[in-house]
Amino acid sequence: MEDDTQKLSKKGRSRILLVLTSIYALLYILFMVTEQYGTAGSEPTVVKILFALFLVGFLVVWMNEGLGGAIFVVWWIGMWYLGLFVAQQDRGAAVVMGLPLFVLAVLFIIAWFKKRNAEIS
Repeated sequence: MEDDTQKLSKKGRSRILLVLTSIYALLYILFMVTEQYGTAGSEPTVVKILFALFLVGFLVVWMNEGLGGAIFVVWWIGMWYLGLFVAQQDRGAAVVMGLPLFVLAVLFIIAWFKKRNAEIS
């Protein structure tokens, strides 16, 4: 007989990760609505592109944790680009605010690998 944790990992999603990602999404949407990001140069455009990438990753993670996690990693790399090359002020803020989602992305990828290995064996 399988124990309950193995049954959950085989058929269920990582619900706590999805809940935490949803909370992050709500905070991110609040940030975008209040328009607290820069107004000069290409910064607003990059911020909006990264937000669109985040939304794509958020939708994908509900269907495929591994692919969604990979999209979030790409999003975090974009946040580094924003912080290092585009932002005029608060250059490190993008990276620091993106760190929790990067951690969630890594956990999604790990959960996907564990689930995939459980299905193989």
